[in-house]
Amino acid sequence: MRILRRAATLVLFLVVMAIAVRLAMPYMGRRLIQSDPLVPADAIVVLGSYRLERTLEAGTLFRQGWSRRIILMNSPNLGSRGVLRALNVHVPLWLDIQKSALLQMSVPAGAVATPRETQENTRAEAEYTAEFARRSGFKRVIVVTSPYHTGRAGRFFRKAAGNAFTVIMRADRYEPNDPEHWWRHPTDRADVVFEYLKSAHALTFRDD
Repeated sequence: MRILRRAATLVLFLVVMAIAVRLAMPYMGRRLIQSDPLVPADAIVVLGSYRLERTLEAGTLFRQGWSRRIILMNSPNLGSRGVLRALNVHVPLWLDIQKSALLQMSVPAGAVATPRETQENTRAEAEYTAEFARRSGFKRVIVVTSPYHTGRAGRFFRKAAGNAFTVIMRADRYEPNDPEHWWRHPTDRADVVFEYLKSAHALTFRDD
């Protein structure tokens, strides 16, 4: 009887834990997303990624008049390395693709700025933006990134900004996302798991 009671207790515990995890899953998706109310800003900063939706969001915000300047982060351009170079295959650089998209959205070339150096991660992007904003006397910047990335990116950018300027986080509207049921969709599932892994890694190694 004692063994049966222990087994029943264990089964009950596992059932309760499974229910608790299931109930918490929507919260796990929602808590990653942070999108602040928009106000006019000195610049729109597009975080590096091979997701054009971020750039399209910046172009849309520019069209709507929220800022007259867009800053594109200079991500590592894998297309210019390795096999492509060895085979003498030429493809557009990612920054060129972004600039082309913005031009087609009626954003003047002179309104788009890019850092010369490559920004390897979100922390480096935040530090570069903070330095650029301080030199330029910016009071407010809009930071555009993917929905599930906004929370983690916001922590880095606000820490880098300090009291020098205000950071407005903006989740791009063009990437489909379903935080209430993120585990059902492959892209959402990958993004949510990746964000939690990166957050844990950043806490441990101070790297992003």
